[in-house]
Amino acid sequence: RKREDDVYRIGSGAGFSGDRADAAIAVVAEIAAAGEGGAIMFETLGERTLALGQIARGQDATRGYEPLLEDILTPILRPAHEAGITIVGNFGAANPPAAAAAIRALADRQGIAGLKIAIVTGDDLHGRMDIATAERWDGDGRLAEFSGEIVAVNAYIGARAIAEAITSGADVVVTGRVADPALALGPLVAHFGWDWNDLDRIAAGTLAG
Repeated sequence: RKREDDVYRIGSGAGFSGDRADAAIAVVAEIAAAGEGGAIMFETLGERTLALGQIARGQDATRGYEPLLEDILTPILRPAHEAGITIVGNFGAANPPAAAAAIRALADRQGIAGLKIAIVTGDDLHGRMDIATAERWDGDGRLAEFSGEIVAVNAYIGARAIAEAITSGADVVVTGRVADPALALGPLVAHFGWDWNDLDRIAAGTLAG
């Protein structure tokens, strides 16, 4: 467990799918300059991008993740790894295993040995639930009845799996649909050893995210 006055730096390298691919370079450099490790998060998902990912995966089983993944990570994968900066991203979109394979291939091309990549799954419920019999959220009461083909169905995963992955030694954590704040909360819980019932700190970490 870290001291509460310890500084843990978390930066953001993307806020949406298609965000500028060079944004993370300066963020990683800034965190690395402090010499204390940290984390960089990539938030590249919306419901639209998840649906597009499912369509892409249906056309090619090796796709379905963030299209700019290689562009985003190519300049920062090595410096982040060397500086002890954990990379956490929902850039796995509809196909986290394929995204992890792409990152592994990138690491191999760059000669980065020993990179540990974790995959968080469980959000993809496509084909596993019957929308027609599902309970409807009250806020959707005025929407028309559903009709047509279901493209994507996802649950929002929390920060626990991300924290466990980092605690287990992951250098890169690839997720699909997680709650956006989980990308920051997971690294914070892993670093400081917060208890999940310590709601003030969990709330603070969620607010940071």
